[in-house]
Amino acid sequence: MTQQGSRVGARFGPYRLDALLGHGGMGEVYRAYDTVRDRDVAIKVLHEKFAGDATYEERFRRECQAVAKLGEPHIIPIHDYGEIDGVLYLDMRLVEGEDLRARLRRTGAAIPGDAVAVVEQVAGALDAAHRAGLVHRDVKPENVLVTENDFAYLVDFGIAHQNDDTRLTQAGTAIGSLAYMAPEQFDGVPTTSASDTYALAAVLFEILTGRPPYPGDSVSSVVRSTVMSPVPVPSLVNPAVPPALDAVIARGLDKDPAARFGSAGAFAKAARAALEGHWPDGDSSATAVTGAGAAAYDPTVIGQRPPTSPYSGPQQFSGPQQFSGPQQFSGPQQFSGPMGYGPPMGTGPQGYVYEDDRGGNAVQVVLGVLIALLVSALIAMGVYWFGFRDSGDEKAAPTTTVTDVASQSDDPPEPSPSEVPSPPPGTVPCNGQVGVWGGVTSCEFAQNVYRAYVAGGPKGEPRVVRAHSPVTREGYTMTCAPETGVVVCRGGNNAVVVIM
Repeated sequence: MTQQGSRVGARFGPYRLDALLGHGGMGEVYRAYDTVRDRDVAIKVLHEKFAGDATYEERFRRECQAVAKLGEPHIIPIHDYGEIDGVLYLDMRLVEGEDLRARLRRTGAAIPGDAVAVVEQVAGALDAAHRAGLVHRDVKPENVLVTENDFAYLVDFGIAHQNDDTRLTQAGTAIGSLAYMAPEQFDGVPTTSASDTYALAAVLFEILTGRPPYPGDSVSSVVRSTVMSPVPVPSLVNPAVPPALDAVIARGLDKDPAARFGSAGAFAKAARAALEGHWPDGDSSATAVTGAGAAAYDPTVIGQRPPTSPYSGPQQFSGPQQFSGPQQFSGPQQFSGPMGYGPPMGTGPQGYVYEDDRGGNAVQVVLGVLIALLVSALIAMGVYWFGFRDSGDEKAAPTTTVTDVASQSDDPPEPSPSEVPSPPPGTVPCNGQVGVWGGVTSCEFAQNVYRAYVAGGPKGEPRVVRAHSPVTREGYTMTCAPETGVVVCRGGNNAVVVIM
């Protein structure tokens, strides 16, 4: 078997292989000179260990044919493909740059704007592939090539496959890189474009934080964390990450493929909108999960704000305060109901215009004057009662003053009950941020609810969030509403979380 890079300096058909640019699971990529067309190119050759393996040879040919049809600017164009001396090869445009893995090692975590810009470009390449019925299945930093002017390419479609074709995946073999594989890929189910979206979200997480979502020192630990652990929060790893991006990445990394964004482009669009401070309000990407025409507001999505003026909890029901008493009745004109005390040509209960044929207008005028005099008398009595009753009347009883002892204290008055945070009785605090009530909720789940709630906007707003339970390993929808200075979230299996 030929050693890695041993072809450097050798001739390969019409090509002179000048340098090894990289290698992957399927083959090696060389910087080469095409002696026939007099140009520098990149040549990818299939590993000799796969020679004669019909499965891998077919997969390699598929990469050539599929990518050659795409023509997307963020996918490197293919010049030619074929077989030389029994070895399959792919002739591509030579692009000067470094892969994203090398850049991360050199510069560390990127600023959010640069990270989202890279993801937007890769998403464009993925969407083009998905429209052609292809799933990449190996989206990772090593397969993102970035030029000096930050133009990104998605490379290495060597394990891409048609959505409806599972023949090329050997039984029991997980193809791809563990850190970026979606949970469903470990179950042997058919892989879809949602798996590529998950991988792209994992790449964005790593660009922002400098580490993959589920780091581990063994295959089993990475797989276990990917399948069972709660989705990590990037802003907790790197405080420079805007919290608005937490909810977008959490949805991209959702363990349920159906709960993720409907496309890689929708994920990138939401990330850009969050970065600019206007996601998910008015963001059409929310419709991508269920298709065209779906409502923009999805209450099962972490961090989504409800529509304008949603259910605002008890605050909408202002009780007796809405009825301001006699002040609403400003005179006879308002009594336009069955009594008939409306203006001339008034309207009855059904809205019909009527007149009293028996001198009704005169009666109405007289009654109006009497009512006006009555109202004036009531006002005069009120003025006397409140203004003059205790002022200069020598025969009035002496006024008795009752002094509240507490009012003589030098201490400031206690705040009103509405200003003091008042958790429901029986709330058990977890920390200074959250507490639980009812004995059926864990503090770990409460903390996840808190993170999802604050990722959606300021405290004190009603909001519906979805959070993952580390106990049941399932996601639950929680409805949060302000109550007496705190926010109470109810849902799941009778869970109650109190956000202080």
